[in-house]
Amino acid sequence: MKLLFTHLIAAITPIVIFFISIQWKRKRQQRRIRQAFWSRQRPEGLRYLQKLAGNRIPAPFNIIGEIESWQTLLYAVAGVTELGALEFIADKGEVRKEELARFLGLDERTVTAALEVFLAGGVVSRTDNRYRLTPRASMYLHPRSTFFEFLPGSIPVRRFMRILKSRKMRRTIQRWRKGKADHAEQWVIQQTKYSFPLGFALSQKNIFDGRLKVLDVAGGSGAVCIALASEHPELELHLIELPQTIPITKKMISRYQLSHRIQCIGMDMFSGEWPTGMDRVIFSNIFHDWNDEHCLQLARKAYQALNPGGKIVLIEALLQDDPPGPLWTAHWTMTMALMMEGRQFHKSELIALLEDSGFTEVEVQDLLGYYSVITATRPAG
Repeated sequence: MKLLFTHLIAAITPIVIFFISIQWKRKRQQRRIRQAFWSRQRPEGLRYLQKLAGNRIPAPFNIIGEIESWQTLLYAVAGVTELGALEFIADKGEVRKEELARFLGLDERTVTAALEVFLAGGVVSRTDNRYRLTPRASMYLHPRSTFFEFLPGSIPVRRFMRILKSRKMRRTIQRWRKGKADHAEQWVIQQTKYSFPLGFALSQKNIFDGRLKVLDVAGGSGAVCIALASEHPELELHLIELPQTIPITKKMISRYQLSHRIQCIGMDMFSGEWPTGMDRVIFSNIFHDWNDEHCLQLARKAYQALNPGGKIVLIEALLQDDPPGPLWTAHWTMTMALMMEGRQFHKSELIALLEDSGFTEVEVQDLLGYYSVITATRPAG
C-alpha cells in the first residue's frame, strides 16, 4: 500500500508542477504587461500625442480586434452548420429570429447577436425581420452543396457553442450589478487602449469649447478626461467610477500631473447621486454594456445632472443597416451578448432612446475608426 502511494505521488507530482508553472508564467506575464503599461503613462508621451492630435489623430491599427472578428464569424458559422441551422434556413426559404432561436435552443438576444455577425459576414440577408441565406452562403456553406467549403469542428468551435448555450462568461456584469469592479486594474489597462485615442478625437469635435462643467460617467482610467484636460484647459472635469477602481484612476491621472484638474468620485452610477449643474455628460463605451432599461435609466440621470441647454455625449461603435456590419462591430455585439447585458446599437435605436429620455437635437458624427459620437441636448425650456 505504501509503495502504491509512493508511485501515485511520483506520478502526480510532475502534473502538479506543470500546472503551477503555467500559473506562475501567466502571473509573471500579467505583471510585465502592467509594468510596461504604467511605464508608458507619462507627460512626455502625452505631448507626443498632442502633436499627432494637431493633425487629427489617426485610427488605431486594431490588428488583434480584426482577427478576433473573423474568428467569431468562423466559429459561429462552423457551429451553426454543425447544428444544421443553415440547412434549416435554406429549407424554409426565410426565417424569423424567433424560429431560429427555437431551432438552436438559444435565447433570442444571443441569436440576434449571431445574426448581426452573419449579416456583416455576408452569410444571410434581411428583409422585414426575415432572414435568408445569401447566394454565396447557399453555394459554399450549405452542407448539401457541391461547392461546400468544409469547416472542420475544433475545440474552439465547440467551446464557443457551449458558451452560447450556457452564457457562463457573464461574471463581469454580475459583479457590476453589485457595484463591484472585476479585476479593476486589468480592465483599466484593456480599456485605455480604446479610450485614449477616442478622448483625443473627441477633443477635436468642438463639443467642449468654453468654460464648461463636464461629467464623465464610469470613466475607467480617466483617459477621456485626461485628453480633454490637456486640450481644453478651461474645462472643469468630474469623473465617477466604482470605488474599487478609483485608486487606479487617480494613479493614472496623477501620472499626467492632472490631479488638480479632474475630480474623481467613487460610486455606483445606478444608485449613487451624481453631481449636478453639468454642461456635458459623457458615456464612453458604456451604453453597449447594458440593456435598454438600464440605458434609459442612465440617460435620464444624465438629463437631471445637466443644466438646460447642456449635452449628453455618447461614444459608441454603431451597427449599420445598409450595408450591414461592420464585422468588427458585429463581433462586439456578440461579445456583449455573451459577457454583458447589452449590444452594439444601430443609430436609430440610440436616437429613439435619447428622445424617450427627453433629449432633443440628436446629432451623430463619425469619431475615430469604427466609433461615432452621438450628442443630444437637454431643452432650455
